[in-house]
Amino acid sequence: MKNVKAKWNALIGKLKKVNIFAKRKIFYIVPLVVILAMLIAGVCYQASDRYQYFANIGVDFQGGTLLSIEFEDAKANTTNFDANLAVIKQVAEENKIEIARDQSSGESTILVQYVNYAQEKGSEDASSMVDTNNAIKARLLEMSKNGQIDKIKDNGITFTTIGNTSSKNLIKTAAIAVAVALACMLIYIVIRFDFYSALATIVALLHDLIIMMSFTVIFYVEIGDSIVAALITIVAYSINNTIVVFDKIRSQIKPLKKSGTNIDIPGVINNAIFSTMTRTIYTTFTTLVVMVILVAMGVSSIQTFGLPIIFGLIAGFYSSVFIASPLWGDFKTIGEKAKAKRKNRQFKKKNA
Repeated sequence: MKNVKAKWNALIGKLKKVNIFAKRKIFYIVPLVVILAMLIAGVCYQASDRYQYFANIGVDFQGGTLLSIEFEDAKANTTNFDANLAVIKQVAEENKIEIARDQSSGESTILVQYVNYAQEKGSEDASSMVDTNNAIKARLLEMSKNGQIDKIKDNGITFTTIGNTSSKNLIKTAAIAVAVALACMLIYIVIRFDFYSALATIVALLHDLIIMMSFTVIFYVEIGDSIVAALITIVAYSINNTIVVFDKIRSQIKPLKKSGTNIDIPGVINNAIFSTMTRTIYTTFTTLVVMVILVAMGVSSIQTFGLPIIFGLIAGFYSSVFIASPLWGDFKTIGEKAKAKRKNRQFKKKNA
């Protein structure tokens, strides 16, 4: 334990030797590289026959079909779940259908969801989907009789059409909620800190959301209703880490202003970052551990929520340490220069 602690302290010591503000341009470039990688990955997915779309838009946003299969034996949904699900996926693939989500329900029911599309790539046809669903049903019943899958109850296969209207309304409502929250945060930070802090915080939050979605596209994680909850979660989590750093900056600047001492912006920023870095690492790491366990052990519906959260946590840590405070320094420097030029012009006018 002592050895681990010593190595940790040595690592923190090395990090503290890095002049983050001086190397800020490098840190600004990293998110741009991620976004570029996302665009390249998305274009490759779009051109691929396997993935078909730029991003993995789920059934919730596209609309689709919910297939419910109820078995006679409860083991079909417990001990034999994986085997039965493999057969269901095989039948779906035979009919040019890719299962987007699967889960168990009750003691003997398996639910799967998939996007509605005809056999030709990207086209949609209601009558074609009815024929496809009926073909899937007939094939599963045939395999049930042949013992290739557990016995399915009479009338145990049902199809339900899933619309995307409610999801679109949810996105609109969530977008309004996030916009209002960002406006309130902007006002609060301006009052508590300054305008430059508010501007840097908003840019950092947008960075977190964009990088989170970029990784979601790169790893082709399904984008469904849960992504809205993930976005809101990251907004709340990231703002907390960023404000902690800004509070440290303010506590360093306050006595310097009172004494009339010149403020060393790079020095203040580096000191604030490193004095709060251990706390930021601990909070991010502990949350990451929980989310990784949930994703590793959870079902697909949990993974579609947990993976974006993991991406957002990493992006939030990066922005709190390497983006927000250096941006504040840049904005403040630009603002002070603009103020000095304005005063200089006013002075020249008075003495003209």
